[in-house]
Amino acid sequence: MGLTLRQSLFRLLFWSIVVTVGVIQINVWTVTSSLVEKQLESKLDSAEKVLIRLQDEKHIQFQHIAMAIASNSHMLQAILSRDEVTTSDLLSLHIEGTGADFVAVLNNQGEFIFNEPQTFQVGDAFEYQHLVFDLLADNRVSTNGIGILNNALYYMTIVPIPSNENDTVLLACFKMDTEVLTSLKEIINADLVVYKQSKHAPFVDVVSATIGADTAANLVIEGSHQVSWFEALFQTSDPFVTRDLVLSKFDNTELRVTLVFNVIEQHSSFFQLQLSIIGISILAIILSTVIAFFVARRVVRPMTSLIEGVKRIASGNYGKTLDVSGKLLEIKHLAIAFETMQESIASREKHILYQSQHDNLTSLFNRNYIKNTIDRRLDNDEHIQVIGLNIIGFRQINDLYGYENGDACLIRIAERLTRWPGDASRLSGSDIFWIPESPLDDVKLETLKFILEQPVDTNGLTIPIRIKIGVMDLPVDAQDAEHLFRRMNIVIDQSSDNTQWLMRYSEDLESCYLRRLDIITELKRALWKEQSEFSMVYQPKVCLHTKKVTSVEALLRWNNHKLGNVFPDEFIPIAEQANLIGVMTEWVMGQATADLKQLKLQGYNLCVAINVSSQDIENRVLLTRFADRLEALSLTPSDVELEIIESDFVSDQAMASEKLSSLRELGFNFAIDDFGTGYSSLSYLKNLPVDTIKIDKSFVMNLASNKEDQKIVNIVLKLAQSFGLMVVAEGVEDEMSMALLTEWGCTLAQGYYICKPKPFNELITWIEEKHYET
Repeated sequence: MGLTLRQSLFRLLFWSIVVTVGVIQINVWTVTSSLVEKQLESKLDSAEKVLIRLQDEKHIQFQHIAMAIASNSHMLQAILSRDEVTTSDLLSLHIEGTGADFVAVLNNQGEFIFNEPQTFQVGDAFEYQHLVFDLLADNRVSTNGIGILNNALYYMTIVPIPSNENDTVLLACFKMDTEVLTSLKEIINADLVVYKQSKHAPFVDVVSATIGADTAANLVIEGSHQVSWFEALFQTSDPFVTRDLVLSKFDNTELRVTLVFNVIEQHSSFFQLQLSIIGISILAIILSTVIAFFVARRVVRPMTSLIEGVKRIASGNYGKTLDVSGKLLEIKHLAIAFETMQESIASREKHILYQSQHDNLTSLFNRNYIKNTIDRRLDNDEHIQVIGLNIIGFRQINDLYGYENGDACLIRIAERLTRWPGDASRLSGSDIFWIPESPLDDVKLETLKFILEQPVDTNGLTIPIRIKIGVMDLPVDAQDAEHLFRRMNIVIDQSSDNTQWLMRYSEDLESCYLRRLDIITELKRALWKEQSEFSMVYQPKVCLHTKKVTSVEALLRWNNHKLGNVFPDEFIPIAEQANLIGVMTEWVMGQATADLKQLKLQGYNLCVAINVSSQDIENRVLLTRFADRLEALSLTPSDVELEIIESDFVSDQAMASEKLSSLRELGFNFAIDDFGTGYSSLSYLKNLPVDTIKIDKSFVMNLASNKEDQKIVNIVLKLAQSFGLMVVAEGVEDEMSMALLTEWGCTLAQGYYICKPKPFNELITWIEEKHYET
């Protein structure tokens, strides 16, 4: 069974009060204990500083006394003369006059010469010899320490005795008995426990203390004490806090003093404070519980009226005013909110409808709206002109200028387009559809293009814009929106592949597009599953000077089970665009090198030319595998020649030169294929690391009869000779063309006149028939 609002509210208030009181209790506990601990810590710090200062003052006082004794002339004379009786009498007089408890004369080895009262024998070693050694080694005025002699605790001061003989020192000791410790206790307001501890002994030896021996021993054994306020609350812990100080350290023994504070007064105060707080907390909880009960009752009563009002609104009755009694301002505000709910719902529904029909970035209509609009108008048998717009290189704009500026370009183009009458819609990316109110002719379309291509100024940047346009007439070109979207993509893609800025739909475009899709699909299948559809043919190249076959060009053929024989000029560019060229080239390299190995084994020392693309040149993994395969077959990079189409060099000559140079270092030779078809053919010959140029067959096929072709070929041959390059003329179709090429100094010839491309076995047969020597 669920809880009522009154019960929930009462529980919420009750537990909120309990938690609040608990937090206050914990906070007071924490703050109070922290404050008391800081006070105790401050007292310990003060006691420590006072004890250190008193100790320093005592050392200075005892140093003056010792120096006075040591500088006494009678004393000096008695020591120098080794007069034991006189020295003993003088030492006794000084003990009585200075308050010292023990005085001795030590030699530079820390051995006793004289001592009074006579406790040690002459020659006995002073237990703290290191103090003597430190004094003499550092030429100090005095050295001080605290130590135990004959089970008694002493302040010890050692000063040098002026003498022209061996170094002697005077030791003056002042007993630190219980009376002295008691006087220190009164000054620092803390008990003291002096004890000795050895690193090798598991126990400590209490030397002197101002508290009971058992208590002192327990405090020393238990170590440093801290306040336990939980135990203090129940009066279970010893009321002491302690701090240890090192008085002196020698060998493996330390003489330490423990400062002891009795904190029973702080314990008692803390206990009384906590009892008071607990009592107040219990009283506060009881009182707050009663208040919470009445508050919950006061809030719930008007809420019942609000529930009835909500039910009326849910049933569609928005006209009746809510009758809510109560003095709570929040309840009144809630009633006002319910009364305005109907208006809010209507406004929200309008906003949702707008968002469902518009693009969030450009505020143009979205794909769903334009689809419904087109379908509706086609259902009404309307004739519609649909214009597809796309920003050329929009991805590059995003990469170069950033997505924020790319979005700014879309927004600005949308603003320009909405000034023209019609319905505009953004489908995705930079794809925009526009349905003008009346069809536009080519002049108006060009005007539209000019307006849309105005540069966009944003964030201090000026971004150039280029637009491609596709046009479709409905219902002639498409019978519904889905066909329109698909076919317009075909039109836009086709306009991207050529230089035309305006492209109209035709069935031929769609046929080409579908053919392209079929080729891509079948290429993927063939490359990954049915590589047997591929085959290699080879066309010999003949040296025009020796009439010998020196190399062959490897050419790929594809016979697909669905498409039939597909020409390389068709499927290779598609493979490059679909990023399949690397896999295809790897297959060609593998088959061509295998056939080259067979040629070598049969005694034919020929070179194989393999066509590669710019993508292949940049594919370091592919070329590394190729080099490894050559090595595995005992072939060298010089056994193959890589042919690259001239247009691949044009876009970035510096990059091409760098890539080819790195491969040239591995031993590969390069040829420029289709030479003469690029628009900057001559500018890079001196920079690119190529060995051979192949004159495009379009200049060679009619060489015998076409004077213009003869001029071009002759010039190219002379140019190549000046650069020291070999020249291959491809497309030789007759004897006269071959004779002209030989006369003009062409290096190699290739064409149907010599030999058509042949499969490997037929190539072997052709070579064996000795049409040309090898």
